[in-house]
Amino acid sequence: MRRHAAAALLWLAAAVLPAAAQEFPALYSVAGVAADDVLNIRSTPSASAEIIGTLAPDQAGVEVVAADSSGAWGLVNSGERSGWAALRFLTQEPRDDWRKRQKQALNCFGTEPFWSLALDETPNLTTPGGPEIPFVLLAREPSSSHRGKSGFHAIRRDDGNISNTEPLTLSGTLTAQQCSDGMSDRSFGISIDLLQLRRAGQLDVLSGCCSLVP
Repeated sequence: MRRHAAAALLWLAAAVLPAAAQEFPALYSVAGVAADDVLNIRSTPSASAEIIGTLAPDQAGVEVVAADSSGAWGLVNSGERSGWAALRFLTQEPRDDWRKRQKQALNCFGTEPFWSLALDETPNLTTPGGPEIPFVLLAREPSSSHRGKSGFHAIRRDDGNISNTEPLTLSGTLTAQQCSDGMSDRSFGISIDLLQLRRAGQLDVLSGCCSLVP
């Protein structure tokens, strides 16, 4: 409960920015920090708040999952928790929008049961006690009616040895919203609902979070 409460407080500090502003999550690089210095990550969006982590002066691939109401601070993960870094020292990287382009890969995961999905043009699903299962991505498209949502569909790469208990297809929806893994105080900006259809006709529905792959 404490972990969920901490994550909720972090997201309460974040607010939706105007449409013209950057949408999150997005990948950033540290910029404007001296080579012998670091960019501090703080517990709250304030220059006087506790320092809980740092970013190197040349660090790239920093995922910012939200901004505070002022637009001056970005929510990032550090270790097993989240904190705030000054956005004036972070420059957005020229990446594809994950909602609209297949090329922006995602790492997705969930608990109870534990699972992970490397979502790119050749997705791979991993579950405890089983081998990595390869798929072929057929489609990944944004929602026509919801700016922060997209969907995808993938089929199992047929190696001639698919059991009745293994999934034949994967379908899912990705939504830009607060997400917690339930195991740490880390924050994520994309939630996933994943549907697995097995050869025996069984449909499994899993939920989890996703992060952008640098």
